[in-house]
Amino acid sequence: MTDHRTRRAPVPHVLFVFLDGVGLGPATVANPFATVPLPAFERLAGGQRWTAEAAPIRQPRHVFVPIDATLGLEGLPQSGTGQAALFTGENAAAVHGRHFGPYPPTTVRPLVAEQSVFARLAGAGLPTGRLAFANAYPDRFFRFVEGRGRWTVTTLAANAAGVRLRRADDLRAGRALAADLTAEGWRAFAPDLPARTEAEAAGHLAALAEGHAFTLFEYFLTDKAGHSRDAARAAAVLARLDAFLEALLDALPDGALLLLSSDHGNLEDLSTKSHTRHPVPLVAWGEGADAFAEAGSLLDVTPRIVDLLAQTL
Repeated sequence: MTDHRTRRAPVPHVLFVFLDGVGLGPATVANPFATVPLPAFERLAGGQRWTAEAAPIRQPRHVFVPIDATLGLEGLPQSGTGQAALFTGENAAAVHGRHFGPYPPTTVRPLVAEQSVFARLAGAGLPTGRLAFANAYPDRFFRFVEGRGRWTVTTLAANAAGVRLRRADDLRAGRALAADLTAEGWRAFAPDLPARTEAEAAGHLAALAEGHAFTLFEYFLTDKAGHSRDAARAAAVLARLDAFLEALLDALPDGALLLLSSDHGNLEDLSTKSHTRHPVPLVAWGEGADAFAEAGSLLDVTPRIVDLLAQTL
């Protein structure tokens, strides 16, 4: 068994691509991961489909394992407490007393603000300038937050730790990514934004990762596609995401570790509009991947990120 605290070669860059609402479910006709051709996803799983039948991979530079998202509580996992658990390493659902979402409940917000992966890395001695949250947000998002105080887990974590939230100017300059990768969703209120391909977005994210010790990118259209129960929409979202991941794998900086995981299941079962209790995937690809080989739940990801990057100080 690999001890994630064992000292190993320093990992200069950790890039975490968070995929909202992706579980590992049975390979049925309702599971687009079993029916849609997805070569990059399969590459990340050692040539396997992302389903419950996929065999775990535990190699020095490649890990693919299912991890628990239920955290010992009944009911369906939700984004607010699930993301809080993933990005703090603490059982946010237990703190609140049940699964809750989509936003972090008031009982969990102090946990996210004080113990997120951003806060813990800063507390370990990494300057906030070496930490990046890659998503760009339009001005209307900030007006919404100021009016209602409804931070998402990731934006609350970044903002509370002093990690800059990126805006339209960053997106124009290639210093940020749109949540939909191509920025199509921005054109209604920012028509001057240049069109981007998934490969170009991947290049921008790889460049951000090369300039930072830890970089997080959040992709939530997977969860929206799952809730839609629309097989064509799910296939389109996954095809675009697959093209992005293929380009990203080829563009990763030397020595980088790529992580992918999720907060709860959803997209893997289009027969239901709700979330699922399926395990979620954890992929570690590159230097230091074996630190995640024995991860068993959402709670095991952030502590291992912090341990890896603390060794670079």
